Amino acid sequence: MIDNSVKYRPIHRLLVANRGEIAVRIIRTAKAMGITTIGIVTKFEPHTMADEAILLEGDSIADTYLNVEAIVTAAIVKKADAIHPGYGFLSENPLLVEATQEAGLIFVGPTADVVRKIGDKTNARQLAESLDIPITKGFFGMVDEIYKKKQDLPYPLLIKAAAGGGGKGMIMVSSPTELYSKLKQAEREAERYFGNKTLLMEQLIHQPRHIEVQILADHHGNCIHLYERECSIQRRYQKIVEESPSHFVTEALREKLTTDALKLCKSIGYYNAGTVEFLMDKEANYFFLEVNARIQVEHPITEMVTSIDLVEQQLLIAMGLPLMLSQDDIKMNGHALECRIYAEDPQNNFHPAPGSILNVQWPKESLARTDTWFHDTVEIRSDFDPMLAKVITHASTRLYAIEKMKKALQSTLLMGNTNNIWYLKSILNNSDFKTGRINTDFCEVFKSSSPAPTTVESVVAAILIWQFQTKANATDVWNTVGFFRISNQVKYLINDKSVEVNYQKEDGNLSFSISEGPSYVISNILVTKDNIEFSFKNENLQFNWVITPGNELLLEREVDSWTVISQHQLPKNNAYKKPHISNHNGAAVTAPIPGKIIEVNIQEGQLLKAGDTLMVLEAMKMENSIQMPQDGIVKKILIKQGNQVKANELLVEIKNIEN
Repeated sequence: MIDNSVKYRPIHRLLVANRGEIAVRIIRTAKAMGITTIGIVTKFEPHTMADEAILLEGDSIADTYLNVEAIVTAAIVKKADAIHPGYGFLSENPLLVEATQEAGLIFVGPTADVVRKIGDKTNARQLAESLDIPITKGFFGMVDEIYKKKQDLPYPLLIKAAAGGGGKGMIMVSSPTELYSKLKQAEREAERYFGNKTLLMEQLIHQPRHIEVQILADHHGNCIHLYERECSIQRRYQKIVEESPSHFVTEALREKLTTDALKLCKSIGYYNAGTVEFLMDKEANYFFLEVNARIQVEHPITEMVTSIDLVEQQLLIAMGLPLMLSQDDIKMNGHALECRIYAEDPQNNFHPAPGSILNVQWPKESLARTDTWFHDTVEIRSDFDPMLAKVITHASTRLYAIEKMKKALQSTLLMGNTNNIWYLKSILNNSDFKTGRINTDFCEVFKSSSPAPTTVESVVAAILIWQFQTKANATDVWNTVGFFRISNQVKYLINDKSVEVNYQKEDGNLSFSISEGPSYVISNILVTKDNIEFSFKNENLQFNWVITPGNELLLEREVDSWTVISQHQLPKNNAYKKPHISNHNGAAVTAPIPGKIIEVNIQEGQLLKAGDTLMVLEAMKMENSIQMPQDGIVKKILIKQGNQVKANELLVEIKNIEN
């Protein structure tokens, strides 16, 4: 269908109002279409892959990526024809849509009116209900208003930011006693992330699946679906593994889901790429969740199974062109899987882990598609979401796609900061995941298989091998050092612990002992620019290595890492002390990661118990409670609400009760 009243407006210059992997993704397609791209840079992120750059001044996200006026002004200054918002930030903010259009520019997305209708959960639920699309029981309001209705729904409950999405501002409530504190937390997150304190409290569906339908719609009334994605593997209500199609959805169920998704979008004149999300219980009853009026993080798996570039379609739709695809043109080919790699610690409740990545290796393109924004050393800041990359595999069957993903993650290397790669590999090896027995509670009950602990002797063996390796691209350590006799003693600091080693090399053999312990032999050594392989105690071992900016050796194996300082780097008194805080009469509470203190719940002189919340630190779009390490008295508070803090910065001094 073609509406001749819709005018074609070409896009020659495009401002990408985003950062990270989605900015790179949009830029790649726009360039392929012959569109000149303009990327936003800040003083903290001064580089872009776009054809041109424009600097947004400011020290915070609010000054830059959330600044409607600055973004639209930047587009005007660079003579852009259109603005693509990506996902997150202002992508579903009607104020950006209106400001863009008032400036005479094209917004790559739906109208502000449509965004208001479905971007707000209140309106979206009412719309779905009016169309006879199933919804969960729940109600909207401010904190005090909702709290008065605390007995009106069966527990457990789920609190959400009414204007939110992407898993932000979602908190489970198990009982009435914790409702008020959880409501206040949700209110903070709702205001901080979406600028709106309104909340939705709804019935929690027990162990649901998360199924979403991808749609494309144009200005001419054409609206099609590109099948469904399953996004049930989540932590903190945010997806980490997605796939298409769903292993659970039958043809009959797919017909119902896609029909409802299209009905909803057609009812409001939606155009752009969009996603209609549902929760589904064990009996395949589904409930409307929300509409995402933007490109989704997980859009690549749909692209892989349909061979359709969704960003390209977004841009063509924004120009006013009719869809050149009919529903009959959309065919599903094989199965696709996406794993999101995050800078976080799965062994510590998925706490964010900002820091430096010192060595990078992504899977070969023949094995997997990798969407990321960096291919070299990079600083992962605490200001942003902790997602580092998305790895996507495609194969003829689901099991084949899983096997390809396992190989892809095995070949991925990110040295220097904690990440979730090992956790993702554990999921892929889980029998329930392989057979498709999954739901949104999967990560709550799943216990990842921990790798066997690495002995200090194995670490010392890797250090000695590295010590003899003198060329970055050496492939045989003995070719590097030659066949001659070396016998010596050396001292290392391994993760701040002193280790004395006696070693001997003779006729191509390397042996060593620690202090007065037994002697060990190392064999079958292979060293590359970032890898050490060898045989030791009847076991084949592999370590990754890199030299840090501080000229230390960093070794990593599976989930463990070791920072090594050799004898010649030690001070003359042969001592090395890591800076620490001494408090003989109590405890010192420090910041676990860099971030912003958004709440302080204590006063000096206050008596507290171990586990009591002292303050809340926000980092990488997550709230982290800092708790009392022991029973004691708050002796001194060294920070205030709103302060930015560094990792290991002293926050509170605690005095023992008996003192």
